Amino acid sequence: MIKHKGANNTVNVFSPTFGFRPEYIVGRDKEISDFMESISAAPGHPNRATFFIGQRGMGKTVLLLELADRARKAGFIVVRVVASETMLDEIIEGIQIAGERYTDERKNPVKSVSAGAFGFSVGLTFTEEIRKNYGFSTKLSLLCEALTKQKKGVLFLIDEIYASTMEMRVFATTYQHLVGDGMNVAVAMAGLPNAISSVLNDKILTFLNRAYKVNLNTLLIADVNACYAKALRDLEIEFDAETLDLAARATDGYPYLLQLIGYHMIKFLDGESKLTATTVELAITNSKRALASDVFLPCLQPLSAEDKRFLEAMAIDNEESKVSDISDRLQVGKSHTQTYRKRLIEAGLIHSPSRGILEFSIPYIKQYIRGEI
Repeated sequence: MIKHKGANNTVNVFSPTFGFRPEYIVGRDKEISDFMESISAAPGHPNRATFFIGQRGMGKTVLLLELADRARKAGFIVVRVVASETMLDEIIEGIQIAGERYTDERKNPVKSVSAGAFGFSVGLTFTEEIRKNYGFSTKLSLLCEALTKQKKGVLFLIDEIYASTMEMRVFATTYQHLVGDGMNVAVAMAGLPNAISSVLNDKILTFLNRAYKVNLNTLLIADVNACYAKALRDLEIEFDAETLDLAARATDGYPYLLQLIGYHMIKFLDGESKLTATTVELAITNSKRALASDVFLPCLQPLSAEDKRFLEAMAIDNEESKVSDISDRLQVGKSHTQTYRKRLIEAGLIHSPSRGILEFSIPYIKQYIRGEI
């Protein structure tokens, strides 16, 4: 694993980069163990199809990377793709590359499936007839059948689901058939709340509503504190409980902010062997600025002017917001307010902890909307 070096040449174990697997994965033990339990069980376990749902920075991609690593160690062929127009071809190619070693008798004592197997010329390479005349569903079925015969499972990881697309429909319906045929397959998909909602509401993909849904929430501050303490001890950096608590609480349990603040803490130690409150405050300030450019701008840019007006009306409140107060501020009726409330909840920007009450879902975005960051 790549580790950065701070200004004091200290190895930096925190990685505030989207899509990069950090040294420490915090507070996701249950999500990981639940999914690994499902693929350890016989095909047919209900959690073998799982959606991981969360806003930007909640650790969706990191979770998929961890599952990929553990699944490979458990004997699964793993293919990881980003939802896109080319995902179907990438899935086929990924399985062929990852699974070749288990079907080539020159590299592995397992008997080659190519000998007399319909559809393959060598290993998992398709015959010319299959390659030219058959589509994704047939090719994927042949691959999974061949690997299942070799007692190898296949795990599909699909990241950044962004909408209900033809590619998603083709994959999902094919996956349903594979499950029905008893293939040893599993799938974990990750995306923003509104994107997952689009997929689940597709009239062709209604069966996906039976998939297990995991909402990735913020982390416990105690877990963040423990993570920072371990990292500093590993680096032989001294600290006191009060200073560490300042850093942990500033994350508000947001995984990406945990990495940001941790990264800047190590960076700004600047040769010091003890973490001070000054260093932590500097790390927090710089992390908030990075959060604004990396998370807030991408979240807010696609919104309509009316969406933004709604958020601005919410940001007036120091704590939670009442839906009735927002309607009064915007001078609109109940139906109008409910429409935008629903849109922004689906976008993962706000949530409703109780009836008639709304809160922001991402730490510090309220201060950003107010112009305080």
